[in-house]
Amino acid sequence: MTTLIVYFSKFGNTRKLAEAMAETLRPSADVRAISIDRLAPADFEGVDLVVMGTPTHAFSVPQPVRTAMEALPLGILAAKSVAAFDTTVRPWPLRRLRASPKLLRHLTDLGGGPIARPQTFFVKTSNPRKTGQIDLLFEGELDHARKWAAGLLGQANAQQGRAM
Repeated sequence: MTTLIVYFSKFGNTRKLAEAMAETLRPSADVRAISIDRLAPADFEGVDLVVMGTPTHAFSVPQPVRTAMEALPLGILAAKSVAAFDTTVRPWPLRRLRASPKLLRHLTDLGGGPIARPQTFFVKTSNPRKTGQIDLLFEGELDHARKWAAGLLGQANAQQGRAM
């Protein structure tokens, strides 16, 4: 199973989650984690599973992510399993308005087959620019990401088995 984890990260928290997922999958899969600003269409060649993550900005997918996704050719994710995750603040009364469902929709519009519901990981509401605090992930979120990634691999393997 070849896996590509693509992420956009403003303060480094989404990157940490992507790297934790990649670390978890490495014993069972050929996996790469790449920032979306370095993503090229060739990165999808030979990939079975694409996982994409982003912070939630203004209740949605950040503009740099939308721009990168719009630049990809239609159908580039055909016959690939896809999953999406986001980071968002907690507590937040509008937390159902988050990026990952919209991100998953973009992935399916590019031809991907979803294998899991969008997943959210929580960050503290501290403003890194004011506090200087960079690690905003709530305790346990990296473990949560590792478990979610392991489950994705199982789902993708099952889906591949059904496709054969």
